[in-house]
Amino acid sequence: MNEEKDMRTLIEEDLQHSQEIWESYSHDKEKLGELFQLLLQHYDGKIDGFDEDLWVIQDREDCADMAEVYRKNIRHLMERLEAFRDNGYSNEGLMEYYIRKEQKDIDYSADFTSVRISLGMANLPAREKEEIMMKLDEMEEICAQVVPRSKKWESLREYLIWLSGKEADVAMEILPLFFRINDTITKRQEV
Repeated sequence: MNEEKDMRTLIEEDLQHSQEIWESYSHDKEKLGELFQLLLQHYDGKIDGFDEDLWVIQDREDCADMAEVYRKNIRHLMERLEAFRDNGYSNEGLMEYYIRKEQKDIDYSADFTSVRISLGMANLPAREKEEIMMKLDEMEEICAQVVPRSKKWESLREYLIWLSGKEADVAMEILPLFFRINDTITKRQEV
């Protein structure tokens, strides 16, 4: 009972501390690195799946890139702490809770504009956002062509391969756009 109370207190303190560091030192790789190590030290092995799906930290990266990796990892760890708290400070059923929380309905009616807006507001590095927006422009041009679906699909295949290298959240936003090859303009053209 006392250990459970201590864990609750520790989590609340660490979440508050993490938020303070996040707001004050969001680009300081040293501060973010210390916070990352602290969170791992406190919870690795105590919370199921706590350290899964973390980005690899390489000392060869420049400061800005390392800070970005730390930010991604810390955001992930904070989400896992919040999920553990929301699951009643228990590991029982925690993995199922993670999965339920991550699942979103796929919007098959998504259009390029809504996906651009959604990903534009996402917490992604500027270079990655730029790359994504460029690829979305190219995909939209292909989907707007008045050609049979098979030709559109042939042109879009390379983008599917590109998309397979992205994070799951990004991929799930973009994936429904592949159904745009079946637009009504294309259907009328093929008739």
